[in-house]
Amino acid sequence: MKLIPVALALFYEKLEDGLNVWVQTRTDDGPFHGLLEFPGGGIEPGETPLAAVVREVEEEVGIVILPQDGRFMGTYRNEHPGKSVLLYVFLFPRIEALKGKGEWLNIKAPLLSSSFKGLIPHPNHKIIDDLFLALLS
Repeated sequence: MKLIPVALALFYEKLEDGLNVWVQTRTDDGPFHGLLEFPGGGIEPGETPLAAVVREVEEEVGIVILPQDGRFMGTYRNEHPGKSVLLYVFLFPRIEALKGKGEWLNIKAPLLSSSFKGLIPHPNHKIIDDLFLALLS
Protein backbone atom coordinates (compact mmCIF):
# COMPACT_ATOMS: atom_id res chain seq x y z
CA MET A 1 0.00 0.00 0.00
CA LYS A 2 1.30 3.44 -0.95
CA LEU A 3 1.81 5.93 1.90
CA ILE A 4 1.32 9.61 1.02
CA PRO A 5 2.49 12.20 3.57
CA VAL A 6 0.47 15.44 3.60
CA ALA A 7 0.86 18.56 5.76
CA LEU A 8 -2.20 20.63 6.78
CA ALA A 9 -2.53 24.07 8.40
CA LEU A 10 -5.43 24.44 10.78
CA PHE A 11 -6.00 28.12 11.53
CA TYR A 12 -8.19 28.45 14.60
CA GLU A 13 -9.59 30.83 17.16
CA LYS A 14 -10.74 29.68 20.59
CA LEU A 15 -13.99 31.27 21.76
CA GLU A 16 -15.68 31.18 25.16
CA ASP A 17 -18.36 28.82 23.91
CA GLY A 18 -16.72 27.21 20.91
CA LEU A 19 -14.10 27.32 18.25
CA ASN A 20 -13.65 28.90 14.83
CA VAL A 21 -11.65 27.05 12.16
CA TRP A 22 -10.65 28.51 8.80
CA VAL A 23 -11.32 26.68 5.54
CA GLN A 24 -11.25 27.32 1.82
CA THR A 25 -13.17 25.68 -1.02
CA ARG A 26 -11.28 22.93 -2.84
CA THR A 27 -11.07 23.69 -6.55
CA ASP A 28 -8.99 20.73 -7.75
CA ASP A 29 -10.58 17.78 -9.53
CA GLY A 30 -9.88 15.31 -6.71
CA PRO A 31 -12.33 13.50 -4.44
CA PHE A 32 -12.75 16.57 -2.20
CA HIS A 33 -13.62 18.99 -5.04
CA GLY A 34 -16.03 21.68 -3.84
CA LEU A 35 -15.64 20.83 -0.16
CA LEU A 36 -14.37 23.18 2.52
CA GLU A 37 -10.81 22.14 3.38
CA PHE A 38 -7.77 23.18 5.37
CA PRO A 39 -4.86 24.41 3.22
CA GLY A 40 -2.07 21.92 2.73
CA GLY A 41 -0.66 19.31 0.45
CA GLY A 42 1.98 16.73 -0.24
CA ILE A 43 5.32 16.75 1.50
CA GLU A 44 8.14 16.79 -1.04
CA PRO A 45 11.21 14.54 -0.72
CA GLY A 46 13.67 16.00 1.80
CA GLU A 47 11.08 18.48 3.10
CA THR A 48 9.90 18.53 6.71
CA PRO A 49 6.15 18.53 7.38
CA LEU A 50 6.38 22.04 8.87
CA ALA A 51 8.27 23.40 5.84
CA ALA A 52 5.67 21.75 3.59
CA VAL A 53 2.74 23.37 5.37
CA VAL A 54 4.38 26.82 5.17
CA ARG A 55 5.01 26.32 1.43
CA GLU A 56 1.51 24.97 0.76
CA VAL A 57 -0.20 27.87 2.55
CA GLU A 58 1.77 30.33 0.44
CA GLU A 59 0.90 28.42 -2.76
CA GLU A 60 -2.78 27.82 -1.99
CA VAL A 61 -3.78 30.87 0.05
CA GLY A 62 -1.24 33.43 -1.12
CA ILE A 63 -0.05 34.43 2.34
CA VAL A 64 3.23 33.90 4.17
CA ILE A 65 3.10 32.23 7.58
CA LEU A 66 6.00 31.80 9.96
CA PRO A 67 7.05 28.29 10.97
CA GLN A 68 7.53 29.40 14.58
CA ASP A 69 3.83 30.33 14.76
CA GLY A 70 2.81 26.73 14.06
CA ARG A 71 2.30 24.04 16.66
CA PHE A 72 2.18 20.36 15.78
CA MET A 73 -1.22 18.88 16.67
CA GLY A 74 -0.70 15.31 15.55
CA THR A 75 -0.98 12.84 12.70
CA TYR A 76 -4.16 11.36 11.27
CA ARG A 77 -4.41 8.48 8.85
CA ASN A 78 -6.93 8.51 6.00
CA GLU A 79 -7.35 5.22 4.14
CA HIS A 80 -8.22 5.04 0.44
CA PRO A 81 -8.20 2.05 -1.92
CA GLY A 82 -4.54 1.25 -2.58
CA LYS A 83 -3.16 4.16 -0.58
CA SER A 84 -2.96 5.58 2.89
CA VAL A 85 -2.70 9.34 3.44
CA LEU A 86 -0.84 10.41 6.57
CA LEU A 87 -1.96 13.90 7.58
CA TYR A 88 0.48 16.00 9.63
CA VAL A 89 -1.68 18.71 11.22
CA PHE A 90 -0.21 22.02 12.41
CA LEU A 91 -2.16 24.60 14.39
CA PHE A 92 -1.82 28.29 13.60
CA PRO A 93 -3.57 31.17 15.34
CA ARG A 94 -6.09 33.35 13.53
CA ILE A 95 -4.33 35.99 11.42
CA GLU A 96 -5.70 39.04 9.63
CA ALA A 97 -4.13 37.98 6.30
CA LEU A 98 -6.83 35.27 5.94
CA LYS A 99 -9.62 37.84 5.70
CA GLY A 100 -11.52 37.50 2.43
CA LYS A 101 -9.63 34.36 1.36
CA GLY A 102 -11.89 31.70 2.81
CA GLU A 103 -14.37 31.33 5.61
CA TRP A 104 -14.54 30.60 9.31
CA LEU A 105 -16.64 27.69 10.53
CA ASN A 106 -18.06 28.04 14.03
CA ILE A 107 -17.82 24.80 16.01
CA LYS A 108 -20.00 24.44 19.11
CA ALA A 109 -21.09 21.64 21.43
CA PRO A 110 -22.90 19.33 21.28
CA LEU A 111 -22.83 18.92 17.48
CA LEU A 112 -19.16 19.87 16.98
CA SER A 113 -18.17 19.30 13.34
CA SER A 114 -21.19 17.13 12.51
CA SER A 115 -23.16 20.27 11.62
CA PHE A 116 -20.84 20.52 8.57
CA LYS A 117 -21.33 16.92 7.40
CA GLY A 118 -21.11 16.80 3.62
CA LEU A 119 -19.41 20.21 3.50
CA ILE A 120 -15.98 19.20 4.81
CA PRO A 121 -13.92 16.08 4.00
CA HIS A 122 -14.58 13.14 6.29
CA PRO A 123 -11.07 13.06 7.86
CA ASN A 124 -11.40 16.68 8.99
CA HIS A 125 -14.28 15.89 11.33
CA LYS A 126 -12.00 14.00 13.72
CA ILE A 127 -9.33 16.71 13.52
CA ILE A 128 -11.81 19.49 14.32
CA ASP A 129 -13.53 17.53 17.08
CA ASP A 130 -10.20 16.56 18.67
CA LEU A 131 -9.11 20.22 18.70
CA PHE A 132 -12.43 21.31 20.22
CA LEU A 133 -12.18 18.72 22.97
CA ALA A 134 -8.54 19.58 23.71
CA LEU A 135 -9.23 23.31 23.99
CA LEU A 136 -12.68 23.38 25.56
CA SER A 137 -13.16 20.34 27.77
